[in-house]
Amino acid sequence: MQEALTHKRKGTRIQLNKGVHQALDDFRWMLADINSGPTKIAELVPLSPSAIGYHDASGLGAGGVWFPGYLIPRGTKLNTPLLWRIQWPQDITDNLISFANPNGKITNSDLELAGGLLHLDVIARSFDTRERTLLSKTDNLATLFWQRKGSATANNATSQLLRLFGIHQRYHRYVPMHDYISGTSNPLADDASRLFHLTDAQLLTYFSTTYPQKEPFRLATVSPQLLSGVISALRNKPSKVESLLVEPLPPAPNSNCGAPTVTKWAKTPFSSLA
Repeated sequence: MQEALTHKRKGTRIQLNKGVHQALDDFRWMLADINSGPTKIAELVPLSPSAIGYHDASGLGAGGVWFPGYLIPRGTKLNTPLLWRIQWPQDITDNLISFANPNGKITNSDLELAGGLLHLDVIARSFDTRERTLLSKTDNLATLFWQRKGSATANNATSQLLRLFGIHQRYHRYVPMHDYISGTSNPLADDASRLFHLTDAQLLTYFSTTYPQKEPFRLATVSPQLLSGVISALRNKPSKVESLLVEPLPPAPNSNCGAPTVTKWAKTPFSSLA
């Protein structure tokens, strides 16, 4: 509505553009979702993190790693660290602002913000994150403050991405925490977002030898629907809420990860929210 008021016509008429209609549709969805069941305190108040992750982005793509703690895996009993990466479409790379391309429309911070959302989707698709606190670290200060604030004053790719952050958090019911890590201390995410000359198998081998863990890294995927929404946001185009509500796999039964069950806390099945 603030955006609409800035383009107020003479008199009392307000121009309701596509962005305003999108915001109104979002509020309708939130109202329906809230009416479907109560919001739990554990969805609002951050506790000790149940998983810690690191993400990064470059002009080539985005990537990161997650180290889960007390979380129930989805679709598998494996409670192993996650490794993920996504390569940007060529038009996104070509539209990145740089010294060689000062007329671009996408900033490096926009790509970092997009990577932060994909990062959260990876853990939500791989583990049951309902009512769990997730700590995500970035080496980009602009991205960090956007994530913490959850809003932006400009009507651009940043605002489109933050809109998706809110929808994603509400749907998957986790509590996000965001913190800073220096670039020199973020080599795992840096490699994940840049080593696209390696195949998936080669990347896993590289990580297992360069960054050995007690349990080997598992390559995780992002929801195709959310990825499409993120790419649209980078192009400053909106996505419908319904296209982002992708039901994840159910939690694996008899998991040995040591996580307390959240089944008795669940309010409404994912499928009924779409």
